[in-house]
Amino acid sequence: MTVIAEIRALLGRPGFNWTDPGPWIEVEREFGIEFPTDFREVVDAYGSVEINGQLYMEHPAGHLLHNLGESIRGDLELFREEDMVEYLPSPAGANPGELMPVASAKTGRRCYAQGR
Repeated sequence: MTVIAEIRALLGRPGFNWTDPGPWIEVEREFGIEFPTDFREVVDAYGSVEINGQLYMEHPAGHLLHNLGESIRGDLELFREEDMVEYLPSPAGANPGELMPVASAKTGRRCYAQGR
């Protein structure tokens, strides 16, 4: 079963169904990363969504209330402050070995993609 099929089984029929790749291209270019295909599929299908009351993912389309690019910029700014460095397992950013915050959890924790 694919990731999108598993999420569909959990959340039901998607209602967002975004098809324009423009916002993804823009945010990937800005941060120098490529989001996994299944992550993009889920967020394109559901938009900014909370999954199972635990995981929150945002879409990069600029007109949305919750915007992935804005969240990443804010998180990177916060994580690059000197007093936050000690709480991260690696530096924040898109360079090899750095962590890019891409989703958040209800507990306040972040999910990261690792720079290549």
